[in-house]
Amino acid sequence: MPTTQPSTSTAFRETFVNQVYHGDCRDILPQLPDDCIDLVLTDPPYKDYQSNRPIARPKVKKVSAITFDMDDFIAQSRRVLKPGGHFYCWCDHRTFPALVETLSRLNHDLAVPEQLRYKNCLVWVKSNHGSGDLKGDWAPQHEFILFAVKGKGQPLRGKRQPNVFYQRDEAGNIQFYQRTFNYRHQHGTVKPLEILKRLIEASSQAGDLVLDPFAGALSTAVAAQELERNYLMIELDAEHISNNRQRLEPAPVK
Repeated sequence: MPTTQPSTSTAFRETFVNQVYHGDCRDILPQLPDDCIDLVLTDPPYKDYQSNRPIARPKVKKVSAITFDMDDFIAQSRRVLKPGGHFYCWCDHRTFPALVETLSRLNHDLAVPEQLRYKNCLVWVKSNHGSGDLKGDWAPQHEFILFAVKGKGQPLRGKRQPNVFYQRDEAGNIQFYQRTFNYRHQHGTVKPLEILKRLIEASSQAGDLVLDPFAGALSTAVAAQELERNYLMIELDAEHISNNRQRLEPAPVK
């Protein structure tokens, strides 16, 4: 697949639009032309994760950080993202500083005219807390989303929103988004569709192309499809794709 085909060409659309690729994003992203993606939204395997909760089900497959090349991921995301496009990357409190440092370092080292610039840190307060040091540490009950833009950055769409995700009930009380039951999609780090859709709505319009290089349970594709956006999903684990492909409509928008 040549890297020079424009993002509006028939060949590009037939090859990349509304597609789910099984493979390593380090191999597939270089095949994309420059400035072809409207929005990057992903949850990379930034740490090893295996739920150890004592339940009567087999454990879902372990998430392994060994496949996450942060420098390559950020450099390729910057290259394929259109000028002004938005970039969202889920992370935790340990990975967040490394992502910010990598953004800054690559902007300096690459000396590119349209830099991928850090803008904000978004927070998802979860309805459950994670495991870890059960006696000597505070129980983690949140995740971060790093928000960056390419170049100046397009304005966010709709009413300005806070950087902490919550909703209000009929009485005006704050309610946080419930976690997604991992066993439903056989994946250990499934994110709520409601939050994914809020990000997509704020940072794209109908017909835009949303990229997730670490697609996992394909939730980003589901959210994009429900909002009449196109998607390009890349996932290394074929089992995750086979377990979740049925979540997508059989005839996605082109």
